[in-house]
Amino acid sequence: MSEQALEVRRSSATMWGSKTGLRTKEVVSKYIDTTTCIGCKACEAACVEWNDLRTLATHQEGSYQTLPELDAQFWNLIRFNERTSDDGGPMWLMRKDQCMHCAEPGCLAACPAPGAIVQYSNGIVDVNPAACIGCGYCSTGCPFDVPKFSKSTGKMAKCTLCVDRVEVGLEPACIKACPTGCLQFGTKSHS
Repeated sequence: MSEQALEVRRSSATMWGSKTGLRTKEVVSKYIDTTTCIGCKACEAACVEWNDLRTLATHQEGSYQTLPELDAQFWNLIRFNERTSDDGGPMWLMRKDQCMHCAEPGCLAACPAPGAIVQYSNGIVDVNPAACIGCGYCSTGCPFDVPKFSKSTGKMAKCTLCVDRVEVGLEPACIKACPTGCLQFGTKSHS
């Protein structure tokens, strides 16, 4: 993975389709193979640790899922769904729930605060806390219900795809921590 620049391609509250970056950078992406996920939650722990997020209290409610949904302090969640297989036995379906860093981000389009949501030239979509007004419109614009409001900061928060790691040529913390390799990171042009 080559070093990525944090050049902004687009930001919130700009004309639809307008571009702010002039140079073209390779767009990065995470790839998830749910058939090899073992539900170990190493990606969850790595995200909390790398991003210095506060640990949230959990309660056992009959599921191995850490929390019922994403939170402003918990950006990466492995969802557990227990189903019955064709032979009548239990079957676990696990899914990684976090920001998808969409090519056309609904959160960016919905945000009225200039520069509060940015999409870098490498495709990563990020929240700029200095410009965020905490209105929550980004959450309503996201089809995955990812951005969450932080009561402590009054701002929105979500996965950054470890943009600070990616800009220096490292893979995101969740991908680095995955023991089975079900999480991969690379450029969309080399998929």
